[in-house]
Formats: sequence, C-alpha cells, structure tokens
Amino acid sequence: MKKFWVLIVLLASFFCINNNHLVSADNISEYNQKYHLNSKSGFMNDIQSIFYDQNTNEYRLYYLHNKDFKIGGNGTEWESLTTKDFINFTNSGTAIEKYKTSSGDIASGTVYKDTENDLGFGKNALISYVTSYGNDGQTQNIWYSLDNGKTYKSYENNPIMKPSTKEANFRDPYVFKRNNMFYMYLAEGNKFGVYQSKDGKHFDYKSGIYDQVDHLGLLECPNLFEIKTTDTHEKKWVLLFGANGYERNETTGTYYVVGSMIDGVLKPETDARRVDDGSDFYGAKFMQTSNSQLLGLAWLGSWDYSKQIKTNTGNLGSMSMARMLSLTSENNYKLKTSYFLTSNLFKTLLVNKTVSLKDSRKIVPNQEGYKTVYDQYMNNKSFAVTLNAKKSTIEFPTHIHIELESNDSYFKFDYDTTNGYYMISRASNNVSSASDAKVHYEKSHVANVMTYDNLNVKLFVDNGSIEILFPETGETYSLAKFTQDENSKLSIKMNGSTDIKYTINK
Repeated sequence: MKKFWVLIVLLASFFCINNNHLVSADNISEYNQKYHLNSKSGFMNDIQSIFYDQNTNEYRLYYLHNKDFKIGGNGTEWESLTTKDFINFTNSGTAIEKYKTSSGDIASGTVYKDTENDLGFGKNALISYVTSYGNDGQTQNIWYSLDNGKTYKSYENNPIMKPSTKEANFRDPYVFKRNNMFYMYLAEGNKFGVYQSKDGKHFDYKSGIYDQVDHLGLLECPNLFEIKTTDTHEKKWVLLFGANGYERNETTGTYYVVGSMIDGVLKPETDARRVDDGSDFYGAKFMQTSNSQLLGLAWLGSWDYSKQIKTNTGNLGSMSMARMLSLTSENNYKLKTSYFLTSNLFKTLLVNKTVSLKDSRKIVPNQEGYKTVYDQYMNNKSFAVTLNAKKSTIEFPTHIHIELESNDSYFKFDYDTTNGYYMISRASNNVSSASDAKVHYEKSHVANVMTYDNLNVKLFVDNGSIEILFPETGETYSLAKFTQDENSKLSIKMNGSTDIKYTINK
C-alpha cells in the first residue's frame, strides 16, 4: 500500500507542472540540457540508488561525480539530489567523498534501508553498499547514513569484501533482504556473483549467474526486482544491468533478463534484451514504485567517447529523462517504457499539421521518390516531434527520414516501415578525433521496433541528447548529441501516398 501512495504522489506532481518549470540545471556548460538534469560541475556518470523519503515526501538519488575533471583529476564520489517530480532538483552536496579512507574513491553501489537495525547502526539507517578502488583493487564497503541519506559515514571495519586479485572485476554491489537473509549481486567480469549473509556485514559466496548473459562482455550495475506483469498479473523477477553488446552488433547499454528466484539466486528464463536500444542509456538505476511498475534513470553517455568531448568549461554529463516501465507477458516477457515523465514539459505548440502525400501538386517528390513534409530551421535547442500515420489501402510510406542538421552536428533517423528496422546516424565536430572516440560516436546503428497498424513515434530533442519513444510498443532509443549551434534544420521526408500528421512542441 505504501508503494501505491508513492506512485500517487509522483503522478500528482507530474500532472500539476507549471509551464515555466524546467529541469533544473546546476552548471553552465556548452551542452547544458534544458529538460534533463546536468552535472553540478565536472564529469557525471553512473546513476546511483533512488529511494522515496516519506518524511519529506521527496525522492533522493545520487550520481557518480568527478569534480576535478577539468583539471585532470580522477576519482568519483556520490553527489546527492532530492526531487519531488524528477523535474525540479535540489542539490544536497557530496554524500560520500572520495579518498577519505584507505579504500580509495567511491564508485557504484546501492542503498538499503535497515528498518530493523540488523546492521546495528540504528533503526531506519540507510546503508550504502559501495565499491571503492584502492591499493587492494575493487573492494566492497559499507557507508551508513543517519540523516536520511544526505551524508554517510564509513564503517570502521571496511572493506567488508576483497577481490581474489587486485586486477579482478569485483564491483557494483546490489543488496536486498529476503526470508531473513541478505543477498548481494556483484559484477564479476562476464558473470554476476551471488553472495549471502545473515547480518548484512559478512558475506559468503553462494552461486554465479552465467547463463543468458554471455556474449555481452563486461557486466556492470545490477538491479533486481520482483514485479507483476500488467496483463497476466504473474510475479516475475527482473535483473537489469549494464553490458557491452558489440558481439551482438549492439552498443554498450542497459539490458534485462526475466526469471524466477530460487533461494536468493535468479534463474533466468529469457535471453538478455535491451531496456533501451540506444547507445547512451548506461549506468542506470531503477526504483520500484508499485508492484507492477519501475522508475528508471540513466547516464546519457558511453565510455567510448564521453570523456573526449570538446569543452571549455570542463562540465560534461547529464541524466536521461525519467521513465516509467512495466512488464508484460507478450513475446516471452517484455519490459516496456510507458512514458517519459518530463515529456509533458514540451507544452508550447509550434506546429500541428496533417498533410496528404498523394497531393503531388503541393508536395513534389525528389529523384528518389521522397517527399518533404517539413524543412525548417529551429531556433530552439530543445523541442519535441511527434509523427502519426494510419496504414490504409493508400500506399503507405516504406521509408521515413527525420534529420537534424546544424553547423557542427548531424542526426538522421531512417525508419523502414516494412520490417520495423530503423537506422540511427550521427556526427559532431565536438567529438575529439585524437582517438577512436569519433569513430565510435559516428558509427551508425540499427534497431528494430515491432510494427503496428499505426505509425506513432516521438522524438524529444535537447541540447545534448535525443530520446525516441514508440508509444505502442514501449521501445526507446536514447543517444547523446553535442552541438553548440543555436540553430538547427529539422527535415521530415518520406515516400508513399498517405496522410501524415506531425506536431512540434517546445
């Protein structure tokens, strides 16, 4: 019942947004996002735990932050934020500072609320299980908070776990309690190790999850939830994690597998699939808002190029738009994005038009048979494009192109309606060519969306990103883009002879 009221509070905040409210930006950067949270300063990457504080009626979350990025310093720490709507954020400062103990800096982990005082730090203490990088390699440590997660103190007996060797992958703990036993899932190269503990401090190895997550390279950032399917109402466990999909002709990204839980160990029953098909939805964290819904946030970036972006300020990185996800039983269980929370901030209508592609007097095709529906310069760095068309006996477009071009960047969405495949291409003069970063960034990628009788696609364009949503299927594609140009040319082109409706909002 508590989770139900948490969701009601979130939705009430969401639908009562004033037109003038924007996602708060903490810094001034060449790539400041208007509808996304930007880094406070320095470099932002992985998102950390999200939880709801019933005392203050707000959410608290963290992200990894390198405040010394501009001057060449290394190491991350946990930067703390609060929000009531995932639109307006308040920065609470650094919750866990780097290099304050012999364990080193602070990387990814998870927060567990100790309602029964099992660990002895106090009833309702917040326990951060977190990886640190130091002389012993990647170690697991406990930090605890007695002020609702604003600041944390180091446990005197840290580290609680050490790797077998200094070089071993041994990181990103996800901890939960089930049947009076604590379980920790650790990213260990191409597998997840499962550990158990009676007191939450001393963990023993129990098992490893190898199946269904092979061919995904280095695994990171596990999240694990039991949720109900929205159609059949059966309970399933969902493991979400970061991985490298290059062996599958995919990018790095966030994946999930669905299965059952046996004595604390997940038994995968599906192949690993993408939460988001895009190249820049990584280091994600999720929170359960009801028995059938998750809230998710990710870092909009990739280690292949995010540190190679040209910048004078040294401030790089932003979060994705917050999204709500649910699980259905269709296609052997599918995790869908229902909507982006901040998408309703695009309220000012610029264009609302329906055009007939069969009217060759008004829309003349080019030599390739493509007809230009829209071709105008946008004097806004942030806007939303919605495209709708119904399939009928009239010839439906086989290809739809949406292009965005400025002096220093380019983006193209090429959708084949006959098979549901689409290709994403992009380029930017602001990605350094001194390494392979530009090659990785500008490589085209193909994804697939289940075809329906109606074409419905939404693109949310911001200064440093584009996030695409297919509402019927719940599939998404998120990517980073980097432009310093105030103006960009938006073009919508397609073949066929049907009616197309499009809207543009800012």
